[in-house]
Amino acid sequence: MTKAKFLAFEKVRRSGKANMFDITRLRLIALTYGQMLTEKDCFDIMLNYDKYALKYMASKKWNQRK
Repeated sequence: MTKAKFLAFEKVRRSGKANMFDITRLRLIALTYGQMLTEKDCFDIMLNYDKYALKYMASKKWNQRK
């Protein structure tokens, strides 16, 4: 999983624009953030979210709640 793909997924999640189990909508919204997510990418992130969050969101910017 790339950092860019994970962060696009996270932007969709934080935006509240999609039910995260609606993979088709999630993927369409991720495109607006510049990333093409596959179904496999989405399920991988869902299953390994904590691991990727620790790896890619360690910076102070991503840990702040908006």
